[in-house]
Parts: sequence; structure tokens; C-alpha cells
Amino acid sequence: MKHIKNWRFSFLIIYLLLFVTLLFPSSALAREAEVEDTVGQGETLDQSLVMYGREVVMDGVINGDLLAVGNRVTINGDINGSLVVIGQNVNLNGTITGSSYIGALNMIMGPEANAARDLYFIGASLETQDGSSIDRDLHAVSLEADLSGTVGQEVDTLVGPVHLIQILYDYMLDQGWLSQPLKFDFPWFQRGFERQAIPGLAFGLPTFQNFMFHTANSASYSEFRDQSSKQAGTIDVERLKQWAVPLLRNLVALLILGLLVLWLLPAQLSFAGEQVRKNPWRSLLTGLLVFVIGWFAALLALLIILALAIFFYWASLPNLGFLTGTIGLSTLGIALSIFWLDIVFFSKIVVAFLCGSLFFKRFLPKYAHRRIWPFLAGVIVYALLASIPYLGWLVAILATFLGLGAIWKLSSMRKQPEVQV
Repeated sequence: MKHIKNWRFSFLIIYLLLFVTLLFPSSALAREAEVEDTVGQGETLDQSLVMYGREVVMDGVINGDLLAVGNRVTINGDINGSLVVIGQNVNLNGTITGSSYIGALNMIMGPEANAARDLYFIGASLETQDGSSIDRDLHAVSLEADLSGTVGQEVDTLVGPVHLIQILYDYMLDQGWLSQPLKFDFPWFQRGFERQAIPGLAFGLPTFQNFMFHTANSASYSEFRDQSSKQAGTIDVERLKQWAVPLLRNLVALLILGLLVLWLLPAQLSFAGEQVRKNPWRSLLTGLLVFVIGWFAALLALLIILALAIFFYWASLPNLGFLTGTIGLSTLGIALSIFWLDIVFFSKIVVAFLCGSLFFKRFLPKYAHRRIWPFLAGVIVYALLASIPYLGWLVAILATFLGLGAIWKLSSMRKQPEVQV
């Protein structure tokens, strides 16, 4: 009954907020919001604007927020506010003083484009050309990315399988596995297909010794990477740093989040690990489906939220449209953040804890009942395996899908597992 009362109270508060928002007069900017498809060069609009059409062009100045929806969206002017765009092809060449939220198949930031705050992107291809700038953070989920511009602070991107395939293809050329480059017309592989195979390299993955040290056997590989020749057997400090720093960052993040899960949700962590042990293939397939469908569901939710916001603006309810967009995008952002944490960290924590528990039960049963030691051992071993060049990505993918499947099974249960005393 207490939970029901809390939900009723929350619903009442939300209803009152909506009522108060719609009761009071709209602001001047919101009342003057209009729907257009073109803003000509030299035009200055002191209002928020909704632009909709097959081809949307904004060459003027907007002193307010802009919501643009179209097949082809081109922003050449300046926006003194936030920007929300959804379209097939988006070209950004102007200045945006607020945050930018863009969902598109292809997006290009021209050399004169500037985003004064954060830029959020979800789509198939993202390109920031030389000269473009993002003053704060870049958050992107894309199948392919070419980032040549500058970012003032953090770059948080999730690049999909296309980039991974290109890396594998380039490595096959480097190793001489292909007698000649393949010829395809995919734009995201163009640079890789134009490269030439490197002769004289042995078939097989580089060993840890060749990765960390310069030896006579790795001379061709080192020369290809444009590195100066060093005495055989000497440690390459730069390569060591490139390997160790990401390893330590990954390890610290997994340890911090894993210890929190182990402290707050120990029974759920054990149950998720048991699901992977009992049904590994089902967990793997479920995790793959959750990964693929999750991104499509997020894109569909984004489209629905934007469609509702546009409808309310069109129906002369700008406040309700703004509130729908704000609450909807905020909720979607929180859901995507949780989904991203599940993919990047929590799925690995589940698999690492399971592997550590199985090892301790088999070889050190005396300490198996203490969850902390299996967890630490599993996380350390996973971090080391995931750091192996050209092989760690396979370990990470398997752990991600297995862990996601187990987490989905856990979240779909009506009754959560409890700690056994």
C-alpha cells in the first residue's frame, strides 16, 4: 500500500505541474513559435522555430531554439539557443550557442561549424571536418565516424561494427594475408581499400613480445608503423604506456562499479552469473537481441518524442510541446545511460564474477564462499584478456552478450532473488 500511495502522490504532483504550466500565459518566445522550412540569408528571427519539410535550409539567424525535421537539413546560419534535428542527411555549417541533439543517417560538420556546448548524435555516419569545433563534449552513437575537428573536453563515442571491420581489414593487409586490396564502393572503407598489402610479414597474430618489444622478427612491422629502429630487446615505453593506461582505466572502472554491485545487489549478481552458467547459448542469443533491439527501440522512442513535440507546437501548445520534449528526452537519456552502462560495464562484471567463482570453487573451495576474492580475480583476468591486441575485442563481445542476456533475464523476473543467510 505504501508503494501505491507513493505512485499516486507522484502522479498528482506531475498533473499539478502540467496544469500550472498550461494555465499561465506562454512566454513571448513560445507564443511566437512558427513552423517553416526555409530561413533565408540575412533574416533574423527573435523566436523559437520549428522547421519541417523535405529540404530544410536555415541560412539566417535565430535568437531562440530550433527544431528541424526533414529529409535533408542544412544549417548555415547561427542559432542562439539549442538545436534539435532529425533527418536523413544533416549538414551543419553555422554556430550553435546551446546544446545540439541530432539524429540522422549521415551528418557532416563543415569547417565553419561551431557547437558552443555539448553535441549529441545518433545515426549511421558522423563526420567532423577539419576546422569544425565543439567547445564542450561530444556524445555519439554511430556505425562510422570520421572525427577531424576539435573537441574542447570529452569525446564519448560508441562506433559500431563498420569501424571494427575496417580495422580487421587493414590488419589483414598489413600482415600480407591478402595478395591485393579488395575493391568495394562502401565510403566508410575507402581509405582502407586504397592501402597496399605489406609483403614479408608472417601469417599470424603478433605475439606479446613483438607488441611490447622491438626484435629482429618484428622489423618490418615496426618500419610500417613509422617507428625508429631500436636495439633488439629494449622496451618500447610508448607502446607499454599505450597498452597499460587503457588497461588500468578499464580495471579501475570495473572494480569501482563491481564493488558497488557486490555490496548492494549480491544476490542479483550471483543469480545473473548462474544464468550464464546454466544457459550460455540462450544468454548469448538473448544478449545479442537485447543489444540490437535496444538501439532500435531508443531510436523509435526518440522519433515518437520528437513527433509529439512537433504536434503540440503545431497545435499552438508550445509549452506542452516543450515539456513533452524536455521530459521525454531526459527520460530517454537516463534509459540510454543505464543501457550503455549495462553494455560497457555491468555485463562484463557478471561474466567476470562467474568465471572467478567457478575458478575458486574448483581450485580454492575454502575461499569460494567469500564473494570478494572471486570477483577480484575474475575482473583482473578479464581486464588482462580484454587488453590483448586483436583478440581482446572478441573476449569483450562475448562477455557483453552473455552478460546482457543474464541481466535481461534478471530484470524480467517478477520476484528478485534474495541473499541466502
